[in-house]
Amino acid sequence: MELYQIRYFLAVAETLNFTRASERAFISQPALTKAIQRLEEAIGGRLFDRTKSSVQLTELGRAMLPSFRQIFDAAQSTREQAKRLTREQKETVRVGVMCTIDFDLVLPGFSSCQDSQAAIELSFRDGNFEALTDALDRGDIDIGLMCSPYEIAKRFKTAPLFREDYVVAIGNDHRFNGRTEVALAELHREHYCVRTDCEFSHYIERQLLERGIELDVVQRSTREDWIQAFVRSNFGIAFMPESMAQAAQLAYVRTADRPFAREVDAMVQAERPLTAAQRAAIESLASYAWARSRSLRAVDATAPTDRDQLSGREE
Repeated sequence: MELYQIRYFLAVAETLNFTRASERAFISQPALTKAIQRLEEAIGGRLFDRTKSSVQLTELGRAMLPSFRQIFDAAQSTREQAKRLTREQKETVRVGVMCTIDFDLVLPGFSSCQDSQAAIELSFRDGNFEALTDALDRGDIDIGLMCSPYEIAKRFKTAPLFREDYVVAIGNDHRFNGRTEVALAELHREHYCVRTDCEFSHYIERQLLERGIELDVVQRSTREDWIQAFVRSNFGIAFMPESMAQAAQLAYVRTADRPFAREVDAMVQAERPLTAAQRAAIESLASYAWARSRSLRAVDATAPTDRDQLSGREE
């Protein structure tokens, strides 16, 4: 059970409308629905009854509402107290890195802000997109290294870092092995391992379904090392960033007729002024030569990504 899930629950409980609650929480409705479902799994029962025309709290939801409000208010109070106590301490820049981004890949980007005697202190945490955007909103992290196939909310400022392709990771004994690319239609009915924390998983699966291509899901996991092990042992294929497939030493092929790509950004909360240390960390990331990695590309404003397509920009 995560604090952002409780915040989303309270938004739905107050509005009794998933659309208005998602607008209040500044997230997409599918992301809010997914967070509520995870909270219900943790609690062990449904919190809302939904019909086409209404949303109502279940008996369990009504019973949990006071407790969730108390938990949320207590967390807010504790956070503010902690901030007051640490103001006089040396500043540490808190960085959130999405769990679907190879940490070894991005860590060198902070090198220039560590090269002098005035090197800034850094602390890191990981999480999925919803958890890290919530942490940015709450001031629990200062910078997020993140990406999404959907348009980024205007309450965030972004500094583009690099782009990379998604590839289809395969086992050494897979029938695609030895090829460099496949057509999407060849993935129909393939055994498939779902990276459940991947910000692109649902998006890619939806793109395939729109083309009549169905995947046979055989495994799901939040753990990248487990998904990599499943692929390596020929349980099934998996879509993943090219850098991650390379780091895991997995064979992979590209999708020739419909490539998928993501843009990784450094994100900050737009209304929160940057400190000198935070600005130094962002400048270090922005100036790093990301394209030195063979799986990454420098950001070209004219080159479309999947986020561009959903933002209404022309390809």
